[in-house]
Amino acid sequence: MGKDEIIFETCKLLVRHFRNLIDHNGFGFHTRIFSHMLHPEKEFIFIGSSPESLSENDIYPEHVVPCAVLLRECRRMILENQPDSYIAELLQKHWKLAHITKKQAQRLDINLRLKNIMPSGWTFETGNSLARLEAANIKLIR
Repeated sequence: MGKDEIIFETCKLLVRHFRNLIDHNGFGFHTRIFSHMLHPEKEFIFIGSSPESLSENDIYPEHVVPCAVLLRECRRMILENQPDSYIAELLQKHWKLAHITKKQAQRLDINLRLKNIMPSGWTFETGNSLARLEAANIKLIR
């Protein structure tokens, strides 16, 4: 089984887990699940580093689409009765990790207030995973 298949099967497992939580009173959701399901994440979902992070010691691992958004969107789609495989495809598309600097993370989270949200107009179904980084003018070297 290749890396992409492992990621997709993990995404399907997560969607089934989220659906199970919803079916049983909705308790148990937490964003940390993403960091533990594919460990170490860098081996599975890493897509690149900002040039600045390559020359600094202050590297910050950043989910390009915040885990809170991934969780919220999966939950929304489950409640809309979307098929698990479709939700898993979108989750796989957006569950990515990049290395940026702590200063860049601060710009994203505090200055632009994009810690747990994506830029206005972004959608899970059609949005660009890198929209948040682009809003902060953070480029990645793949």
